[in-house]
Amino acid sequence: MPSAAALLLGLTLSACGPAPDGPPQRIVKGLPWQINSFEDGSSEVFGLRLGHTTLAEALEIIAKDSESAIVIDQQNHASLESYISHYKAGPLQGRLILVADIPASQLQQMIQNLEHGDYMASGARKLLPTDADWEIALQAPIASISFIPAINLDEDIIVNRFGQAATQLQSEEVDHFLYPDKGLDIALSEDGKEVLQYIAPRQFHKLSQPLLNNPRYQLADNK
Repeated sequence: MPSAAALLLGLTLSACGPAPDGPPQRIVKGLPWQINSFEDGSSEVFGLRLGHTTLAEALEIIAKDSESAIVIDQQNHASLESYISHYKAGPLQGRLILVADIPASQLQQMIQNLEHGDYMASGARKLLPTDADWEIALQAPIASISFIPAINLDEDIIVNRFGQAATQLQSEEVDHFLYPDKGLDIALSEDGKEVLQYIAPRQFHKLSQPLLNNPRYQLADNK
């Protein structure tokens, strides 16, 4: 089985087009580092334009099979998420989470319309919206995307594929590579899975500011 580095190198070469002295190579699209930014401060990845593509459109484009619910974490933060357990980003596989952009007041009303929910392994609560609220949620644009690749990444792969991060933060458990122009935060963990989180660049502060304000994180030595 090829290593993660060899696989990603091959994907990069394929995405660049035909080889100069060989047969044309297949153009690979939908890779995690193929991010388009727009003048309005939005961005597009996996064929989804953050802040523009609705949840209904996103599910039609990328997934017929998904699980959607209102998730309330242990800090009582609520979001409406669609979870795709088997997603292919080009030839890469992984898990994908889409978060709908629903105002907090409207989300709280959706929660009040429900009587009970289930607890997840993480301790978070999972609530299924009513049919009427689900129809509203489907029309909401995508606020953020999280991709959890099946292969393991390392710092060299991240820099080679995504470029040098504008800011790199370190802690004992997780390193974060911050790309404000791409609206991307890559969380690299030795013990857990890597998480690529995308948000519109104009809203990148929502990802970066909590990390920058957290005393657990320090600037990497090479920054």
